[in-house]
Amino acid sequence: MKTYLILIFLLTCLHISAQEDTTGIKIDTVYNNLLNRTPKGFAINEATKPKNNYFNSTINLNSIGGLEIIYGFKEQIKLNAIEIKWLNEQIDQIALAFYLEGKPILIRKVGGYDGCPDKNIYTEKIKDNNVTILNFCFTCTDSRKLDDFISVFNNRTNSLLR
Repeated sequence: MKTYLILIFLLTCLHISAQEDTTGIKIDTVYNNLLNRTPKGFAINEATKPKNNYFNSTINLNSIGGLEIIYGFKEQIKLNAIEIKWLNEQIDQIALAFYLEGKPILIRKVGGYDGCPDKNIYTEKIKDNNVTILNFCFTCTDSRKLDDFISVFNNRTNSLLR
């Protein structure tokens, strides 16, 4: 029960930022919509999905944000190696799905001592491709918990960019 409360709290607070102006609200809306969007052609592989209650919860695992939440708490909810391997495969496949849609995404880790930038999302030209950059903002102490998630996602996208 305690873990479910942590997940609910995380769902409601993970990507909220306190910006007052309308530009900040627009950026956060676009950011949150992209973070929670399911790309065309992507669906969780139900046939190989491990039998874990966390994978059958109300979290949308068909989105970057849903996969990120589960991955961020993999140690607290005690995922085993098979479950982590399955999550890594889903992260790889969602990165591929966004690329195949013509909307490649890279994730950047920002924050820490310097704080977070005003923009959570922007576009860069990388290897003749318009690539959407999602900033994942962290505090000084929690920046390492998603290193593997970001690495798997970005490695797949970078391997597809030519």
